[in-house]
Amino acid sequence: MCSVYLTDPDVEHLTLCATRGLSRDSVGRVRLAFGEGLVGLAARERRPVAIERAQEDPRFRFFPGTGEERYQSLMAAPLMVRGVPIGVLVVQTERARQFDPQDVELLQTCAQLIAPVVMNARLLDLVTRTEEERNAAMTRLARSGLPVGREAGAPPEVPSLALRGAPSSPGIAIGPVHRLEDPVDLAHVDYAPNPDLSQERADLMRAVLEARRELDGVRDDMADRFGPEFAAVFNTHIQFLEDKGFTGRLERAVGETGNALRALRDVLDAYRETFSRIEDPYFRERGSDIEDVGRRVMAKLLGVRHHSVPLQDGAIVVAENILPAHFALLETEKIAGLVSEHGGPTSHGAIFARSLEIPAVTGVAGILEAVRPGETAIVDGASGRVYLRPDAALRAEYERAQHRYAVAVEHLDTLRDRPAETRDGRRIRLTANVGLLNDLRLVERHGAEGVGLFRTELLAIAHRGFPEEEEQERLYERVAKAVSPRPVTIRTLDLGGDKSLELPDAPPEENPQLGWRSTRLMLSHEPVFRAQLRAILRASASRNVRVMFPLIGCVEELRAAREILERAKQELARRGDAFDPDMPVGIMIEVPSAALLADTMARECDFFSIGTNDLTQYTLAVDRGNERVAHLYDPLHPGVLALIDRAVRAAERAGIPISVCGEMASNPLAVPLLVGLGIGELSGTPSAVPVVKEIVRGLDAGEVAEDARRALASGTAAGVRTIAVDRLARSGLLDHPDIGGWLRSIAEAAAGA
Repeated sequence: MCSVYLTDPDVEHLTLCATRGLSRDSVGRVRLAFGEGLVGLAARERRPVAIERAQEDPRFRFFPGTGEERYQSLMAAPLMVRGVPIGVLVVQTERARQFDPQDVELLQTCAQLIAPVVMNARLLDLVTRTEEERNAAMTRLARSGLPVGREAGAPPEVPSLALRGAPSSPGIAIGPVHRLEDPVDLAHVDYAPNPDLSQERADLMRAVLEARRELDGVRDDMADRFGPEFAAVFNTHIQFLEDKGFTGRLERAVGETGNALRALRDVLDAYRETFSRIEDPYFRERGSDIEDVGRRVMAKLLGVRHHSVPLQDGAIVVAENILPAHFALLETEKIAGLVSEHGGPTSHGAIFARSLEIPAVTGVAGILEAVRPGETAIVDGASGRVYLRPDAALRAEYERAQHRYAVAVEHLDTLRDRPAETRDGRRIRLTANVGLLNDLRLVERHGAEGVGLFRTELLAIAHRGFPEEEEQERLYERVAKAVSPRPVTIRTLDLGGDKSLELPDAPPEENPQLGWRSTRLMLSHEPVFRAQLRAILRASASRNVRVMFPLIGCVEELRAAREILERAKQELARRGDAFDPDMPVGIMIEVPSAALLADTMARECDFFSIGTNDLTQYTLAVDRGNERVAHLYDPLHPGVLALIDRAVRAAERAGIPISVCGEMASNPLAVPLLVGLGIGELSGTPSAVPVVKEIVRGLDAGEVAEDARRALASGTAAGVRTIAVDRLARSGLLDHPDIGGWLRSIAEAAAGA
């Protein structure tokens, strides 16, 4: 069955206007409001809807007499003109069918082709109306935001649009939209060569030159922001573009084919084949570098032809997902805010956004289809609201809120030297999670007492492979010296999942979050693992470094990692290199098995750090990057708290320190409960340190210990949230002059949940 629904003159309802498969008598009779039924849902949310068993969906709206009861599956795509839905294209199947992404993409393409035809037909229909009917219809269409009745050449007045997602990094950003397109796919790029061969050759060589100049600038910028270790990744790319053999082969190939794209593909294929035959994995991985170079050159060539828009200062970057690689490759100092269609607040991309203090909202359904490059957007990272094309009043309101937020942060920073101490004198250490040298300035600015988690994987992501030992050593030594005498906890490479590398021995996995990742991956790459441990050990000569193994699920993994560490120590001792032989060794408790075996684990390590992001994910069986189940991901779930409590008690019995370094450490609702459970150190986003400090200073240790006992006995996360909100209120924190307004909004949202 295929049907077309079109908007009524009120631009608020849809009417069935054509069908193949439903009763003909239904045409003109079936009418839905925007948001009503699955068809209305597609119109209201401006996105495709695909349901395998549509009639079992609670949102399904059935109309008797249409003959629709014999159809099982439904897929609907909105007909969009200038961002405004003018109808919906619907297909249904008699047999239940699980629509795949290609099906959805095909229907969207059909809808894109049909929409302007429908719009033109409706405009032509106005010609046959009376002047009064025509004026009324024009007024309604103009109010909808469609380009009707304007002067020729005038820019379309598209209405403002409010969207909701998951609040992922606090702060307010206002700026022009920059849509982050997917990387150029050389296998599917739409390209038409210039019939003038000399011009085709000149365009290609100009693209090579521009790509090289761009990389020079990117390398210098990366060195300034993140240090030379991160900038070194671009040296290989630049060398390719400067190599006379590479450029000469390109020139010859374009002369032979008359097509720059084909020439680029042919030359890249030849280089890839050469690299694939090299046994050494480091050099074999350079094949991915040549692929990156090719995409960059092609992007420049398409930019020459199609005038690509560069990233502007203060841009709101909109992407399908916020990925860790974006922070290694984008000019982050130009980014004012981040918005993604998919993902959640605990995805690693969102974590990096918080680390860099970039306001972010994730899981905003329909943003990619609704947004237009260059238009103004507002990102409210605290509430999860995103506004496209805001009017003057809304923009002024958010500019005032932006100013108030900046003043509050500045005032809290002036108080950074005050201790994080409860009213009855219990001291809590507040440290920071960082992953870049650039983050260290934030550690100083916000008064963190050290680095509770230094993420080492961003260097590997930037290099698209395991970084060299010398590069790691320089990075870790600079971090240790910069923070000294305060402590630094360096986590070994935590790769896999959404932080994957294209390793030659890593086949695709059906469920990478439960697969070959983190310490498991490193144990199977012992030379690489040992090299990283040697680099960490050399940095430990400053006597303020601890090492931490992530995702330890059993004692055998911990012992295997410690054995490799001991071999690394022996190698350094034989060379006479300085290191701390007593460097503390800890584990991250991120899987339920580690919490359940915490007493055994505590006998074989020096400290615990609870990674609440993965612990919540694995305890509740919820993919933390999947927005469709985001409502089930809740670190305040009593089951998660019970595992934290078990780990705390085991640490107390063993006499070892325990901290929380997940996002829960920065959650205002969680902080009183974590203090009440006995956590002595909270390590979170640097910008959250002043806020957490004010919360801690408003608490009484005895009172929150009782709150924690009640929370553990609670049967629901909602009950735990009620206890946490009540504590913030009874401690007077909801009336705090700097953070009270923000905490009230969090409390109201928790009450609504």
